[in-house]
Amino acid sequence: MTVDQQSTQHSARPPATAPDLLLSSGRWELAATGGRLLRPVLAPRPVDEAHRIMDELRRVERGTGRAHLLYGLIPFDLREPACLRMTDAVVCRPRRWRAADGAPPRGASEPARASAPAAHQDPEYRRGVAVCLNHLGSGALEKVVLSRCVDLPLPEGAAPSRVAEALLERLAIRDHLAADVYCARDSRGRYWLGASPEVVADVHDGRLMTLPLAGSLARRRVEDERRADHLLHASGKDLHEHELVVEHIGAALNGFVHDLDVPVSPSLVATDTMWHLGTRITGRLPDGVSALEAALRIHPTPAVCGRPAAEAARLIGELEGRSRQFYAGLVGWTDSTGDGRWSLVLRGARIGEASVRVQAGAGIVPGSSPRAEHDETGAKLSTMLRQLRGLLPIAPGDAGDERATGA
Repeated sequence: MTVDQQSTQHSARPPATAPDLLLSSGRWELAATGGRLLRPVLAPRPVDEAHRIMDELRRVERGTGRAHLLYGLIPFDLREPACLRMTDAVVCRPRRWRAADGAPPRGASEPARASAPAAHQDPEYRRGVAVCLNHLGSGALEKVVLSRCVDLPLPEGAAPSRVAEALLERLAIRDHLAADVYCARDSRGRYWLGASPEVVADVHDGRLMTLPLAGSLARRRVEDERRADHLLHASGKDLHEHELVVEHIGAALNGFVHDLDVPVSPSLVATDTMWHLGTRITGRLPDGVSALEAALRIHPTPAVCGRPAAEAARLIGELEGRSRQFYAGLVGWTDSTGDGRWSLVLRGARIGEASVRVQAGAGIVPGSSPRAEHDETGAKLSTMLRQLRGLLPIAPGDAGDERATGA
């Protein structure tokens, strides 16, 4: 696809009005605005539905004589409507944000305080983990990913768009090149934004890359390297959790992707608060297959749902008691050549007219414990809660209590 590539000056501020999609990955960012809204239900045959949508995208291009992009949000539960748009209003440009003082952003080698917010202790979440462990013990399930959320009010008179723009700037500075920083607006005008460490499908000239993460450990300033080494080599629970995800993706792509390369062992992936086990899987897509189709062949993986998927999703619905909507779904874009990038909607927030929701989950497998999974989700929540300080009325201690995990 041909898009405008602008060599814009680096700036410490985002645009005055956020586009409908901004996705910063690597050293580039893509912004897309407006276009025809699609709300397809992708289940029960998501790959076939994706193929139909791609055919429609190419038909629109032929009819208008202009290159178009398909972009937007795909829900965790594919039985719910997606929020996708087709537009020719697209800009691809060098990534524009940097630390305002010119100092290099904090690297992955320097852990932030990874901690569970003291004001967000959640006994109900611990009970949910215990229920999951009972199901795992019965042999019906191998893994369940259970999440919890924190809802915070917007200050009176605060415009959601301004809060989104300010938070987006903070995330872009903090995460620099280490994550996909995203901001997408759904059909109800709510903003979904965050810094996702997990790429589900990146396609360029037919080459596919997916980077599943599963198995996590909160980072600490003390003995951080030792803890990382334990996660990579000695944590049987986390290595098993990661293996389930890699097996799922390998089975989904085997016989479909050419030259499939699945490393036998994971590597460490660092964010400022977490260590993750990650495996970079690559291959070559058949001619005519798009990034959207590849992503939907994989999604949802056991990294955000569980295994078996149907049974895990049913239990998630019972225990969480609400739709995840686009949390743990996909955000990204695809062009008519099939190139594109789709990442998980994680490590972020949903900003509505009156409130902000922050959500985080943890994978539960045999060997998990209610306390450990509660602490892990607390560490993940604390990343976004700290970024919201000064934008929302967060009480002292809400964004992390170092005593909770000994950070």
